[in-house]
Amino acid sequence: MLGLLAALLLAFASVPAAAADATQAFLAQAASVNKFQLAASQLALRKTQSNVVHDFAHQMVLDYSVAGMQLRQAVADAKLRLHDALDPSHKALLDTLTHTPPGKTLSKAYFEAEEKTLRADIAIFRAYAANGDNERIKIYAQEMVPVMQGELERLGKLRK
Repeated sequence: MLGLLAALLLAFASVPAAAADATQAFLAQAASVNKFQLAASQLALRKTQSNVVHDFAHQMVLDYSVAGMQLRQAVADAKLRLHDALDPSHKALLDTLTHTPPGKTLSKAYFEAEEKTLRADIAIFRAYAANGDNERIKIYAQEMVPVMQGELERLGKLRK
């Protein structure tokens, strides 16, 4: 994921011809984030009994259901295409969670995965929000940063 962040940051700083590529790279990452967050949170809802995990996962499902709709609207407004698929790092993490035993083991793994992905994804969204070339997609990134930061803060409080 850090490699993708570095590539995105370099792409944002390059010539305008790379701008469309940077936007498509960001959109691929944003779609992967949404897909991962929904799938991981739904998995946590199914495979854990903890009310704390359920409350957090339920909020994540709500947040990323809305985020997915907002992303699709932003992409339509910008007249761009969205490829809705998991990137390799999110897929690997989701595969690990899928094969984690239910209960406390999954609860711990879910919270660890959330912390890892939220930290990396916030950096990517911040980079595009600051330096993206497509104004409509930039607005989407700017709107998502505080949502993701709030999720990371909630998670931090839960893990104490």
